[in-house]
Amino acid sequence: MELVSAALTVVHLLAVIAWLGGMIFHIVVLDPVFRKNEVSFQSAYLLALMEGRFRKLVGTSIALLLASGAAKAYLLLGTTDALLHTAAGRYVLLKVGLTAAMLVIFAVCPKTKSCSPIPGVCDVASEGILSGKTDGTIRERSKVILPKVALGLGLCALVAAVLLRG
Repeated sequence: MELVSAALTVVHLLAVIAWLGGMIFHIVVLDPVFRKNEVSFQSAYLLALMEGRFRKLVGTSIALLLASGAAKAYLLLGTTDALLHTAAGRYVLLKVGLTAAMLVIFAVCPKTKSCSPIPGVCDVASEGILSGKTDGTIRERSKVILPKVALGLGLCALVAAVLLRG
């Protein structure tokens, strides 16, 4: 059973690293570089392709995160009663709530065109970059907040995980 728990922990951590690590890279590295420099259609298109690949990675990470998290919670708590009546259960519920909020943001971002401050990046599926249908300038859209909120929620979930481990 200890081997199963260790394997679940590895899968869970890799999923978290892929999701949060990618978010940090986008927010701290890519977005500021593109916001402060002139962006050609080719550069914006490549960024849009990267965004599409990242969303696929995140989708896989979410599936692994949910499956491994549910299994780990079951191994840790044993019963649904423990979920509500123990400190560990409350931390698990906190992580579930924070992850659910991140999932809502992940689903809403592309629909609201608020996943990137770079014009057209969220339109790659409809080829917005290639058709020249970009709304606003980079500076006008530089205050994109939803990815930053999702990152903050993810970091809070990490803190909850650390507190859960004691």
